[in-house]
Amino acid sequence: MRWRFLLLLFLLELTARTMPVPLTFSASLVHRFAEEMKPVRAPAGDWPNRRSMRYYQMLLAGDILRRKIKLGGARYQLLFPSHGSKTMSLGNDFGWLHYTWIDIGTPSTSFLVALDAGSDLLWVPCNCVQCAPLSSSYYSNLDRDLNEYSPSRSLSSKHLSCNHQLCDMGSNCKSSQQQCPYMVSYLSENTSSSGLLVEDILHLQSGSGLSDSSVQAPVVLGCGMKQSGGYLDGVAPDGLLGLGPGESSVPSFLAKSGLIHDSFSLCFNEDDSGRLFFGDQGPTVQQSTSFLPLDGLLYEFCTLN
Repeated sequence: MRWRFLLLLFLLELTARTMPVPLTFSASLVHRFAEEMKPVRAPAGDWPNRRSMRYYQMLLAGDILRRKIKLGGARYQLLFPSHGSKTMSLGNDFGWLHYTWIDIGTPSTSFLVALDAGSDLLWVPCNCVQCAPLSSSYYSNLDRDLNEYSPSRSLSSKHLSCNHQLCDMGSNCKSSQQQCPYMVSYLSENTSSSGLLVEDILHLQSGSGLSDSSVQAPVVLGCGMKQSGGYLDGVAPDGLLGLGPGESSVPSFLAKSGLIHDSFSLCFNEDDSGRLFFGDQGPTVQQSTSFLPLDGLLYEFCTLN
């Protein structure tokens, strides 16, 4: 027994000697305009005063540069819906929102979608259980019936499974291969859209008018089976195009595909018509928008992001 005990002690000592010594690494996070960075950065350029306009301009320029490097080069400077870039306001029948026509699927189906910069998801009425009326006779400003989307009729549609990274409601699924449900609530009281997520083609155009070319962009959209509140009353009877910064918005999908940089411009005329462009470069005829003076200085921006 004694030799077994001595052998055990020997093996324990040998193991202790051969085990790596744990190391701890630490690092300090330093703001690019912190005082510690002056000796490094100041000789290369001007040093802005904290919270000055120049300070925020340089922060913004750095963030935009990093985002472009991350996304890589964009194939197109601007894209717009295949029906054209025109947007319109349809008055009180449609809640005074702005709308544009888009084409989805193969063969393509047209939808008159509301534009919303405060949400992300694109959804359209689909396999309706509870949707707003789609007949033009219900609305005074329409000269044709609105459409209902059916994934089974589109050759390019694909179901989005519950294990997909964009499936926020995956925990409600019984199986990871089940089709992903969605439910979006909006600020308007009791207003929501719910259904299933699918992937399909959004038809776009590129160019300045002289060399337009068609672009088929894969996007994730909501098959909106059930609407409530204002959307059920007809505020967005044919769907809604979310333009927010989230991963599920159309600008984000276009940027991830390398088609554009992750930006859009939405400009309006005095008659409430407007133009919608995806990308960080608007058309050459696009004018700048002047803002009110700030501390005696006037700043202008070419696009609204």
